[in-house]
Amino acid sequence: MKTNLLIAALLLLGVVEYIYPDIILVSYEQGGKTKFSEVSRSQSVCEPVTGQQVYFLKDYKILTCEDSL
Repeated sequence: MKTNLLIAALLLLGVVEYIYPDIILVSYEQGGKTKFSEVSRSQSVCEPVTGQQVYFLKDYKILTCEDSL
């Protein structure tokens, strides 16, 4: 239970801005400012496309790729 709460606290929602060979650049909002995170492409659970929403762990990896509506 505590592990789930910890993961939920660290999980961020962002948008894929650019996909490089080894990393994926994700933008997200925090405190009214746009920030960026570089996550590992090889460790990510899914392969997103540019503009797709993703849930990710900052500077680590993508956990889920959200389907477009």
